[in-house]
Amino acid sequence: MEHRNSERKAVSLHAVIGCPRFGLIRGQIEDLGLDGLYISAQTSIVPIGAEVTVTFPPGEEICPGCLSIKGRVRHQSLQGFGVEFLSPEPRCIEALERLLPAMPPTLVRAAPLLRAI
Repeated sequence: MEHRNSERKAVSLHAVIGCPRFGLIRGQIEDLGLDGLYISAQTSIVPIGAEVTVTFPPGEEICPGCLSIKGRVRHQSLQGFGVEFLSPEPRCIEALERLLPAMPPTLVRAAPLLRAI
């Protein structure tokens, strides 16, 4: 069971994940909170526990340019992976605090069921 310190909100933001071992991965942030995010990606090669940097544009009205937040992969699925933030900079926290109130809460998702044939 996953324990979060902040509520997640539904978003749709393009992102680039930097991982020293695997390079750059493009994805789509699906939910976002003050303590982490879930990103859908075409790959799940980033191992649980790997440290990554997630870079995304929150929108010019929120923050000019892109935000880059360091984090650690906490879980994976066939569609992507969850990242827990590691000590985000005050600038990033302020931008997230402006962005998140306008976003809808996420729906609770069940883990995908895999069946053997």
